[in-house]
Amino acid sequence: MHQTQTDLMAFSARDVPLPPGAALAFMRVGGDPGFDLPEAIRRCAPRRQATFAAGRKAVRDALRKAGHRGDPIAGIAEDGLPDWPAGWLGSISHSDEVAGALVAPIGGARLLGLDVERIVTAEVVLQIAPDIMPERPLGQPPELEVTRAFSAKEALYKALYPLTRQFREFSAAHVDWPGGGPDRVTLTLTEDWGADWPTGTTFDAAQRVAAGHVITILWR
Repeated sequence: MHQTQTDLMAFSARDVPLPPGAALAFMRVGGDPGFDLPEAIRRCAPRRQATFAAGRKAVRDALRKAGHRGDPIAGIAEDGLPDWPAGWLGSISHSDEVAGALVAPIGGARLLGLDVERIVTAEVVLQIAPDIMPERPLGQPPELEVTRAFSAKEALYKALYPLTRQFREFSAAHVDWPGGGPDRVTLTLTEDWGADWPTGTTFDAAQRVAAGHVITILWR
């Protein structure tokens, strides 16, 4: 495994390639949000409120690292996606314990996808592996392989959905690890995701393992 940190808070942009001008931040789930939650979120269960708050705090931290001035907390747009500050784009992901945010200035990247996944259990592997991972095995424990495949496809979906507004099944992309190495993953579309993203389009992503999680970052 590339990463051995016991705390994702120690994970930084030095650990993974990012677009020009981009920044990455993580925040623990729980505690005082430190800002007023949107009305739609206040009506949600406490766990949803906690993960939302952690994600938005991670966004604020990432924007500060990237040089954005002010104290922005990304709201919710009418379509339900994060409402990014003018001139910026980003991606948010969370597990039950930690939230992450990746931001970049528009121009530094056209799309961003961040996914943070707790490594699944053996029981979950039996349930989801047939849908998630028909690809060539990487030669690692099944729990890690399936989590890597799941995280890679989630990062791709998070990157493309804001541009395409199209839902896709996991079979809509094929995942592979070129050269057998675990840190770089390639995804190939197996069907058209709109006119700009036809079948056969490939995306490179970086993956790391830290604190019992798989982190996938995809950008172009």
